[in-house]
Amino acid sequence: MTMLVRTDTITALRSSYHAGDVTAGEVIARHLGRIETFDTTVNSIVTINPRAAEDAARLDDHLERTGELHGPLHGIPVVIKDNIDLAGLPTAFGSVAFAEHIATSDAVLVTRLKEAGAVVLGKTTMPDFAVSWHGHSSRSGITRNPYDTARDPGGSSSGSAAAVAAEFAVAGIGTDTGGSIRVPAALCGLVGLRPSVGLVSRAGTAALVGDQDSPGPMARCVADVAALLDVLAGWDHRDPYTALPSVTRRTGTFSERIAAGASRGARIGVVRALCASGPEDDPEVAGVVDEALGALRSRGAVLIEVELPNLTTMLRDTLMYFLQSRRDVNQYLADAGAHTQDIAEVVARGEFFPHLALLPPLAAGPRDPCSAPAYARALERRTHLRNTVAGLFAEHGLAALAYPTVRITAPLWADVEAGTFEDGPAHGRDRAPGTFPTNTLIAAQCAFPALTLPVGQTGRGLPVGLELLGLPHHDGDLLALASDLELACPPRPVPTGYQQVVNP
Repeated sequence: MTMLVRTDTITALRSSYHAGDVTAGEVIARHLGRIETFDTTVNSIVTINPRAAEDAARLDDHLERTGELHGPLHGIPVVIKDNIDLAGLPTAFGSVAFAEHIATSDAVLVTRLKEAGAVVLGKTTMPDFAVSWHGHSSRSGITRNPYDTARDPGGSSSGSAAAVAAEFAVAGIGTDTGGSIRVPAALCGLVGLRPSVGLVSRAGTAALVGDQDSPGPMARCVADVAALLDVLAGWDHRDPYTALPSVTRRTGTFSERIAAGASRGARIGVVRALCASGPEDDPEVAGVVDEALGALRSRGAVLIEVELPNLTTMLRDTLMYFLQSRRDVNQYLADAGAHTQDIAEVVARGEFFPHLALLPPLAAGPRDPCSAPAYARALERRTHLRNTVAGLFAEHGLAALAYPTVRITAPLWADVEAGTFEDGPAHGRDRAPGTFPTNTLIAAQCAFPALTLPVGQTGRGLPVGLELLGLPHHDGDLLALASDLELACPPRPVPTGYQQVVNP
């Protein structure tokens, strides 16, 4: 394969396959070679799929015999988070306690990827049970940001984001409960989508908060995210949450929604208080986001400043982890026939990364949240939060809300390990949910879709993400807006920090 062949996007790679410029076997070998060379530094892949080269060979044989590509993702190298089942490989959820827990079947989303022709290269690192904004794990240790290996890639879909940013794969799949797709995508300079809950089946994935969790794609451009969503979305009888999205979905594909000019006339609600709300926030991030908002305006969007009063209180009152997560994690463990079926036992044995201060109180939550009086109150407050956010759309005729995904750039690992944020020995259950300066909890706790888009870099070359939050089942609108804004944003820089460590 010559270096002139583009393999960085789905569209480019499909064109190269059609033209006969490259084979799937060559592309997969190249990506596996990059993992072997550079992932000793990044530490994003926890398990390589030993069948990847064989899968690629079958695709090449199909193309040679039929002259046609095998599906819309033919030969696309994809990585998946370690809480998603891939038959024959461990599903360990980042936990050393489950390193030998072998999945017996593929998650529904993995089946759909394979049927579309994607090649799953392997499983990616994540913090234990996805209970962190950061990339450290009892199973795999520390995952590093490809832009600067002294920095955190974000969590909890840490490895998927870092792997795609480092060009170990063209696309990655994560899961998002509180921001676990969008935080690492923003810190690693990627597009990341938290779909409407149920748009993508969760069968075969481990939930942290069942009715809040949403698997979704990460890639280097909006078009690739849309192409992935076209494959991933759809009704699945094993996940009842897929029913409503499937019957309310518009005709046509998500890819067809992408067209220049989508911003023209779109009314965007700017939540100014979320752009820079505290002394820990980075003014450079706010500045880059302001420039992106200006680019939206230049493309014809109407920007309207809106407010979300008492947001901190609403987010605190609707935080479900300490009420619901123990039950939901345990349900997956039971369904999967795991050797341990209560996360509390894992914590009691001390089999978790020591800085994960939120995990012990989560594991101490009720086995059945309905037995906790606070649960009904939290559900009531969640309805209030959803109505408050939806009310902004109704009052102002909005297409989306906009604000920084994370109000800082990727933090230094030294600060993470010192407990500057929520992870650390000094913090725990009573720590406010906004300790890490992310804005992703709003969409998550409303169970609304949201997308993060790289819109520029700070002076140190660190990516900045802008989040667009939309109404449920309007994922296509978010993709259209993001694609139009993408045209006006600076090109995404290719990270080289990890290469400098390996080849000084």
